[in-house]
Amino acid sequence: MVLMRAARLWCRRTVTVLVCLLPSWLFAQSNGSSLTDAAQVPGLVGSERQPPKADCRQLRALGGTSFAVISADPVSGLCRVHALIPQEIQLMLELPDHWNGRLYVLGNGGYAGESVIGDYGQVERGRAHALGFATVFSNLGHDNAREPGTSWARNSFAKKIDYGLRALHVTTLAAKQIVLDYYGTQPHHSYFDGCSTGGGQALKAAQRFPDDYDGIVGGAPVFDFVELQLYGLNNQLAVARTPLSRELVARLGQRIMELYDARDGVADGVIENPLAIDFDPARDLPRASPGHQGFTDAEVSALAQIYAGLRLDGRHLAPGVPVGAEPAGQMYSDSRFSAAPPESGWATRLIPDAKGYMQQRENVESWLKYLAFEIDEPDMSIFRFDPRRDVPRLGAMSTIMDATNPDLSLFAARGGKMLIYHGWADTGVNPLTTVHYYDRVRQGMGAGVADFFRLFMVPGMFHCRGGLGTDRFDALSAIIAWVESNKAPESLLAARVIDGKQVRTRPLCPYPRVAHYRGTGSTDDARNFSCQQPTS
Repeated sequence: MVLMRAARLWCRRTVTVLVCLLPSWLFAQSNGSSLTDAAQVPGLVGSERQPPKADCRQLRALGGTSFAVISADPVSGLCRVHALIPQEIQLMLELPDHWNGRLYVLGNGGYAGESVIGDYGQVERGRAHALGFATVFSNLGHDNAREPGTSWARNSFAKKIDYGLRALHVTTLAAKQIVLDYYGTQPHHSYFDGCSTGGGQALKAAQRFPDDYDGIVGGAPVFDFVELQLYGLNNQLAVARTPLSRELVARLGQRIMELYDARDGVADGVIENPLAIDFDPARDLPRASPGHQGFTDAEVSALAQIYAGLRLDGRHLAPGVPVGAEPAGQMYSDSRFSAAPPESGWATRLIPDAKGYMQQRENVESWLKYLAFEIDEPDMSIFRFDPRRDVPRLGAMSTIMDATNPDLSLFAARGGKMLIYHGWADTGVNPLTTVHYYDRVRQGMGAGVADFFRLFMVPGMFHCRGGLGTDRFDALSAIIAWVESNKAPESLLAARVIDGKQVRTRPLCPYPRVAHYRGTGSTDDARNFSCQQPTS
């Protein structure tokens, strides 16, 4: 928390730095629950282990034009290999003394640049090592300590290519080569797991590099920078014109829950399916008047813009915010689910958090300056951006940064499986963008999509974790069972945990199905719900 406060102070004081973001190691690199249900996967716990064929220190001699090994040292039952891929892609590969034959690749957070000699993904890596996985992750070609935010991208097309396209793929290839040299055989299965930026990497791997992984898990995917940042731009223009207070958003959340919470048959503080909600701020919000608390015309107008999204000449360029993220929900201060004071899902995106920090505008403007256009435009801002003039200029960098191709036929043909999840109360990465992508895949590839690719929407969950409902679920074990035992996930068991106690469980259902209360029994027990097609 001290480091977080320092980062925020740096953000407020910096006026010439290219971007002001919390360091990406403060972003969730996964949901945080990977491999917690490993005992439920046939053959994973207690699987046959394989010793290495080589001495760890012999790996220091590996490399050539494709990669160089910086160090290879035995540490606590692991061979820890720090390697470099030109130009500046660093990776950390950890090889257990007793290997289960599998490779686990972790995705990145934020704008990446995580130190590979730090504790990034330590919780997930520790669980994986205990089960015998080899693990690897990369900094994607830059160091966020030296080049914070997107400053690494300034005048560096090579680093943009590494971040957007190349780094994860070549990291995976190098890891597999080192595994072969160390154990004498390639992994029999390789898995990828990431959230946010890592979720975008998941989709990019399936689209561009279908042979890299047998199973892919991606959460809250940042896979369409154009739509993501236009969504954020629309929000920021609305709140720049009419700032919204934390108190106002709390009243907004109360009103929305009064109107819609029980629509799914359960009054639990969570909107199960925002797609079924027709919220109109002008119609549904009380107006302020002398002696009566309500919403002013300016506030209603700003909210209408936020919920409607960005439109231009009849085209919907970016979706609006789904309802359901407004109330304060569960927050965490670190990757170990340490509790933090509750915040609205709108905090840091559309309203400041309790410490006055607001991130979304900084995200948008950093992208506009150094990642949106072929030639950097350091003077660009949300106020200078003209959608009619500038949206057509976004295509070139979108080709590098984005993963919007709905054709996953090569990934499906080689037998790959993919599970994507997204919280319905995520205001950082709009869940509607993910839903619309999955709909395009289904439209293009037909009913067979569910044989290899399933989307799970998480009611009430914020970005990757936290929020108003359940947020603990093990998607990685589910994908391993699907790949290795052909056990497709018909649902995921999710839990809500407060003060170390499990207070609610619910099934997460493959989209478009939703969890339906059977009508009897506790509404905090997943056994009393079933996955059904939505009724509206």
